[in-house]
Amino acid sequence: MTQIPWRDFFLGGVATSAACLFTNPAEVVKTRLQLQGELGLSNARPYKGVFDAFSTILRTEGIKGIQKGLIPATAYQFTMNGVRLGTYSVLKSAMATDVSPALGFAQNVGAAALAGVCGAMVGSPFFLIKIRMQSQSSTNQVGFQHHYSSTRDAFRQIWRQGGFRGLMKGVDAAAIRVASGSSVQLPTYDIAKRSIINLGIFDPDSIIVHFTASLMTGMVVVTFMNPFDVVSTRLYNEQTSPDGRGLLYRGPIDCFIKTAKSEGIRGLYKGSLAHYLRIGPHTILTFVFFEQLKLFAKKIQ
Repeated sequence: MTQIPWRDFFLGGVATSAACLFTNPAEVVKTRLQLQGELGLSNARPYKGVFDAFSTILRTEGIKGIQKGLIPATAYQFTMNGVRLGTYSVLKSAMATDVSPALGFAQNVGAAALAGVCGAMVGSPFFLIKIRMQSQSSTNQVGFQHHYSSTRDAFRQIWRQGGFRGLMKGVDAAAIRVASGSSVQLPTYDIAKRSIINLGIFDPDSIIVHFTASLMTGMVVVTFMNPFDVVSTRLYNEQTSPDGRGLLYRGPIDCFIKTAKSEGIRGLYKGSLAHYLRIGPHTILTFVFFEQLKLFAKKIQ
């Protein structure tokens, strides 16, 4: 019977939450760029690009603006990635054999995708609130404005309007988004790390190994994940009817088709540079923190 590595669940959550403290500003920029010009419904273009968005938000809204949604963002990272990384460890242990302890590529992808879906479902309410709070602005508005004063107020308003269904809005898009990213991220990191170690140049536990593998992984993830990220952001942020139904999209597929028709392939890759500037450092910090925390945990056992 496979032993559940509860330590990996907890350390995975801690590692990604710590990384979020550094990468949340890029997430705010990415969210706003992905909502800007949504379906051509508004001509407002307050942001000319990644760096203009960052400087504009910082200048007009200050530190609080560039770190909007930090509380639900860290809560999301802890729950989603704690479950995702922990589940991935469980699945890898369950599928490994004495003859072949290292999983094949297809097994890695399958385990990572399933782990991603589990994590996305658990963390979805926090991601919903994070997106809506990050899009809020009194000076440079893009997308629908939900007007939450705090994370607690967001939970209260969403629950009052739509109950559990309201809190789980967009979970289908989130599952696709995280499954696509996770199915690429986790096996790519494992394969890259193993390849670097096999060179025999660096100590297997050195930060340079974790850093290099993470850097390589981040580039691959953005390429595969960004279209699903745009769809997820828009579904979470769209205006809803009193019964909690979205007023712009019927679901992930409808959002994907409408975005592609209205804005072309560029629409599906909106915010991709900001996405990399977030997910690149986030991937690096997450795995570096995760690996170092596991080493620390082993030492104190």
